[in-house]
Amino acid sequence: MILPTAYLAPISWYKTLLQEPCEVELWESFEKQSLRNRCRIAGPNGVQTLTVPVVKCEHKQLTRDVRIAYQEKWQHRHWQALVSAYRHTPFFDYYEDYFRPLYDKKFVFLVDLNEAMHEVILQLTGIERHLQYTDCFRGVTYRQEDCPPPPPYYQIFADTQGFQSDLSVADLLFNMGNESEIYL
Repeated sequence: MILPTAYLAPISWYKTLLQEPCEVELWESFEKQSLRNRCRIAGPNGVQTLTVPVVKCEHKQLTRDVRIAYQEKWQHRHWQALVSAYRHTPFFDYYEDYFRPLYDKKFVFLVDLNEAMHEVILQLTGIERHLQYTDCFRGVTYRQEDCPPPPPYYQIFADTQGFQSDLSVADLLFNMGNESEIYL
């Protein structure tokens, strides 16, 4: 299976990674408004999409070459959104210090940010699976909409908003902690 790089990837992305041999595609043309630079979290006012702004390019750009734009304070906004959404979850206090430094560092390339997030997630879940990257264009075969919906798990806002399916793996971590590995 060929996966796209993903910013705080959805749960289905991690389930796919763990069930099949996978590689991450870096040689594709960057697809805007996709999980490559977006994630979905469950906040107090419903599902919220967080988008990492990227430097605009005049021509098609390979995903591996996409640079992060820092004209706006997106890191501060994303961190505040995560704090607002998850500070009352059972495991936010345990994992906060792992994620916070990633929002203080200025990564040049989107794939570097995504890989750093992924490494933290693997460390926290105890999953021993490292990303393999394509060395030439192979084409992404993973499609989030084709994945079966993950079964429900505890979510802090489920009593008021219902269960929100296939959010960022951060939602699973902050709500379920070390049980995330079993869930995945």
